[in-house]
Amino acid sequence: MSIEMLWVLNALGLAIIVVRRRTVGIALIALQSLLLGALAITEVESSRSALIIAVAIGVGRGVVLPALLLRVVRSTREAGRLSTERPAFLRFVVALATITVAAVLVPRFGLEPHGAERAVIALVIGGIVIAAVRRSVVFQAIGFLVAENGIYLAGLTVPGGLPGALELALLFDLVVVLAVAGVFGSRIHEHFGTSDTTIMRELRD
Repeated sequence: MSIEMLWVLNALGLAIIVVRRRTVGIALIALQSLLLGALAITEVESSRSALIIAVAIGVGRGVVLPALLLRVVRSTREAGRLSTERPAFLRFVVALATITVAAVLVPRFGLEPHGAERAVIALVIGGIVIAAVRRSVVFQAIGFLVAENGIYLAGLTVPGGLPGALELALLFDLVVVLAVAGVFGSRIHEHFGTSDTTIMRELRD
């Protein structure tokens, strides 16, 4: 696994910070997840069952989960850019500064190749920042997926890797979380005509 590929994954995460259209963000997370799936397949040894699990997880992350998000987009059309969104450049600066500080401070904890720790932390922090600075339910769900991709990457780079059963369980959890987020986003859009989550701040008991 090359360090260059690890930073390509992070570049895709940074792109999600600035893109305007939700469908473009979904395409980027799909590409990021498919690249992770390809890395997982290349790391599989001679075990056929491990290969099947790696392929299943790659398809789940790179195809099934983005398809769920696209379904949410189709049911929650937005007339234009959300007015509460910060400018793309400001979002990028905040994300880059936060990721840089976190990557510099993280100690080495045994991932391979050398420097993989910073790539993992950058993905996790980048996903958290996406969820924090984007206003759409879909982008917040994408941020969650980016952060979880960072955790999955850590599992691929740790010596010995994660057990296949645990990886499948994590994938199932992701499907459940996205399904709940989809229902939540659809309900917000149905009642308020937008998927902007900041509108929830105006609610009172």
